[in-house]
Amino acid sequence: MRTTYWLVLLALAWLVTAMIALQIGRRSAAASARRVTLVGTVKEIMQGIVDPSADVVWESVATNITAAGIEEKAPKTDDEWAVVQHSALMLAEAANLLKMEGRAIARPDEANTKSGPDAPELTPAEIQEKVARDWSLWLKYADGLQDVAINALRVTNARDVNGVLEVGDALDKACENCHLQYWYPDDKKPGRARTPGPRPSSTKQP
Repeated sequence: MRTTYWLVLLALAWLVTAMIALQIGRRSAAASARRVTLVGTVKEIMQGIVDPSADVVWESVATNITAAGIEEKAPKTDDEWAVVQHSALMLAEAANLLKMEGRAIARPDEANTKSGPDAPELTPAEIQEKVARDWSLWLKYADGLQDVAINALRVTNARDVNGVLEVGDALDKACENCHLQYWYPDDKKPGRARTPGPRPSSTKQP
């Protein structure tokens, strides 16, 4: 009888604890949802955070060939390394912003009208449709960017100049892979070749 009594008490205690935990979880999730406000578009995040942060990483280590000779460029002081570290951190966190569901690709007044088989780029509406159709694929590319950015943060914290060069190549590949999927996917087809714009390089010539 006494054993049954204690078993009932334990069961009641477990049930009460589970109900309290569930209620707390629901309140926490609701509070978190209320705190999240999507302000910028994907285009604005790319232009305002991803692009400038990536440029800092790309341009932090380089070999410049000039008329005066070869000049090796790399961060040297604490402040110079801190700039690259902060940019790598911004890249890693920007990936989290890209992974927030419901964010618009661009504002309505920014939509380009180029489309069709001869257009070099997809419109924001076309990109939005591709993202919505396969959200897991979008997350895959955002995760790829984040993995590279976390590695960039690691090598900059270690002040590894060669590591920055290697991560710069990986960053360029991560960006281009995503662009080939969502921005100019026709370039992957045989007979289509896009003329890329200027890319930061480890070697610059006049």
